[in-house]
Amino acid sequence: MKKITFLIAILFTSHSFTADGPFLGLFGIKTENPAGVVAASDALREDCGTPEGVTTTLVAEALNGSDPTTHTYLVGFPNNAAYVEWNNQIASCAGWAKYFEAMNPISDQTVQALAFPLAGGGDASKDTVFVNFFANVSRPDKFLPAYNDLMEVASTDGTCPSSWGLFAFGPGVTPDEYGTHVAYCGYPDLATYMEVAQIRVPSKAFQRFLRKTFRISENKGVTSNAVVKRYE
Repeated sequence: MKKITFLIAILFTSHSFTADGPFLGLFGIKTENPAGVVAASDALREDCGTPEGVTTTLVAEALNGSDPTTHTYLVGFPNNAAYVEWNNQIASCAGWAKYFEAMNPISDQTVQALAFPLAGGGDASKDTVFVNFFANVSRPDKFLPAYNDLMEVASTDGTCPSSWGLFAFGPGVTPDEYGTHVAYCGYPDLATYMEVAQIRVPSKAFQRFLRKTFRISENKGVTSNAVVKRYE
């Protein structure tokens, strides 16, 4: 089953979400030359910089099923104006043309989409490994409170000990394939996550969450990925 597999941990330190941001742009690629991608990304940052408050994180997909995506750019926008400025920069800065010239022979685009945060906690900038949970939600008004109840426990019992969050997908996503929402848990390193991965029996909090949401949501997949480089 094809999935969008990306690190949903944006470098949003604030969890005050409004109609003017923050939000995330995600741009997935397939490549057999990861070093070339990093080099092109470094050159783009040096040539063009980024608008005020915009951050870019390059992640590598680890366990993502049949999705061809190997890497994803997560571009965090603090507000609508920053998104407009970033889009305008693509046409105005010559470094973008150099970037595309370098990337076209070594990569193929797999997905583009926007995602909007609904809830979150912790500091994603301190985490390097992320697990993502995709769901097709028919009643967001009921799903969000159930998720918040779950995270009150999961963020303190060691299940999701660091950063966490829930996003609603916007333009660019087909719900039947990808779901309407994605939640994530961040971990400081792979060893920390593997301790959680070995838990065989779901916690009581997670069992309660399933009872509250199984009629209003469909699980579309669970994936993981890791940070390659952050551009702040």
